[in-house]
Amino acid sequence: MQSRLLTRLAQMIVLLGTTIARADQQPTTQPILDPVSGYYTVTLESDFQSRPTVVQILLPDTLQPEKKYPVLYILPVGGNGKEFGDGLDEAKKAQLANKLGVICVTPYFATTPWYGNHATDPKIRQEDYLIETVVPFIDRTYPTQAHADGRWLIGFSKSGWGAFTLLMRHRDVFGYAAAWDAPFMIDGKAKNWGPMGLSKVMGTSEQMQQFLPTKLAADHAAELKGRTRLVVGVGEFWRPQCIAMHDLLTSLKVPHTYRPDLVFKHRWDTGWFVPMADELAKIARAEEQDK
Repeated sequence: MQSRLLTRLAQMIVLLGTTIARADQQPTTQPILDPVSGYYTVTLESDFQSRPTVVQILLPDTLQPEKKYPVLYILPVGGNGKEFGDGLDEAKKAQLANKLGVICVTPYFATTPWYGNHATDPKIRQEDYLIETVVPFIDRTYPTQAHADGRWLIGFSKSGWGAFTLLMRHRDVFGYAAAWDAPFMIDGKAKNWGPMGLSKVMGTSEQMQQFLPTKLAADHAAELKGRTRLVVGVGEFWRPQCIAMHDLLTSLKVPHTYRPDLVFKHRWDTGWFVPMADELAKIARAEEQDK
């Protein structure tokens, strides 16, 4: 226990040094360590959310003062609920921050997230919240690799859909994305054009079209061909749609890693998360070595 407290004290000293070094960008609120969970937690206010929302951060046990760390954004499936388990909990169990040498971040939302922007409601702009509020906060608070190659996305179901959408729309912000068991092939053509809360987030079918992973992959295939940025994992619930996304990327000649061997139940805690995170780190680190 004493050793763990000393480690956390050392982390806080590193973070204090980082904050002083960036005093011109110092946020008004600093994350607070929850001694029970081991997560740093902060509540952020944003013009893009209808109410203050929580961000949780899992740090490596030791932050080296001169090192800059990649950030693994573990995207939640629900707003604040954990009905499908909890991705950050799985990262903690697997010692992923230490193993991969990353800072793990889970941002929560006021509305069940699909990682898009509403057509008319300025308080349901989840994409803008993540990019304009959360990412800058993390970069000015922690010693991060504050560029696209240092920002990785991972999710499943809605958040896997969102991970691919975010990367394809913002390749200057995010470098790599892993998505497992996601409803990739939703196209907005059905009578229920926005299922599972998608219409609430997007507002209109026309707005949703701008965020479809299938459309984005086709529109940006040329830009996505330069290197491997994507990992597709096949799960139990959306298996046909995951296979279809793999087939689409293959037909577009978009390089990606494919894991059809992770057909587990539709939850964070069924065994797919660590292999997918490992694949994500592998393609990111391979790019680092090539530079």
